[in-house]
Amino acid sequence: MEHHPRPLRRLVIYALLALLMLFFIGPIIWFILLAIRPPGTAFTMPPVLFFEPTADAIRHTLVDPGANARQARNSLIVALGAVLLNLPFSVPAAYALSRYRMKSKKFIMLWYLGLLMAPPIAFLIPYFVLMTQIGLSGTYLSMILVLQTLIIPFSVWLMKSFIDEVPRELEEAARVDGAAWYVIMLRITLPLVRPGLIVTSMFAFVFAWNNAAFPLVLSSQQTATLPIGTLNYFASTGVTWSFIASAAVVAMVPPMLIFLVFDRYVVRGLTFGAVKG
Repeated sequence: MEHHPRPLRRLVIYALLALLMLFFIGPIIWFILLAIRPPGTAFTMPPVLFFEPTADAIRHTLVDPGANARQARNSLIVALGAVLLNLPFSVPAAYALSRYRMKSKKFIMLWYLGLLMAPPIAFLIPYFVLMTQIGLSGTYLSMILVLQTLIIPFSVWLMKSFIDEVPRELEEAARVDGAAWYVIMLRITLPLVRPGLIVTSMFAFVFAWNNAAFPLVLSSQQTATLPIGTLNYFASTGVTWSFIASAAVVAMVPPMLIFLVFDRYVVRGLTFGAVKG
């Protein structure tokens, strides 16, 4: 009988996993180090591996003058507002596409997919003109409304896949008892797909939080979001990498915290319906 070198194979697997983890975590670690290292040691050759950490860049972005702290608050307002506005529209739409027969269902789903595939820059000029004409340019509401172009199609596609996994027999029993469709959706279907609802909201928040295209033309100096604040450090006098890294670290914290806190819902949501009896 041929014996396989299990310890060697396990060592190779662990080494490959370590390289893969370094590939994904490496840029995050590099940005954190770039934010706390002296500016003069950022891109020296040979690289400076040992340095005295400094909090000047973090203090500049968050405390004095702290422009990025205000922009982070603006991003939070826009992202939460986009998620709260998204759910009342995407959930009923996903429920209808999952439960009702429609001749144009395939066309509607392809239209949603087309909105997801279209580059956001294609919508910038029409949305800017529209928001300017109705007096909403430079406001939080303009960004929240325009972000629905991306968030609603994604949420409908994702929520429909979750609702498809709920047995129709449960809803039919409630329908026999005289329950209306909205009662069935709110009291039977949505509680069963709660993990999917949380996962959809999380991804919608991240999409809105990271979006820089729409706030670039729709925000003002008072309502500018964090991605726009990061672009301000690319000036004609030079690029302040330590400030960029500090703002990028601040931008990474909320999505990371959300996925760490709701990690069990992510696993349950992404595996919902994967095992069928």
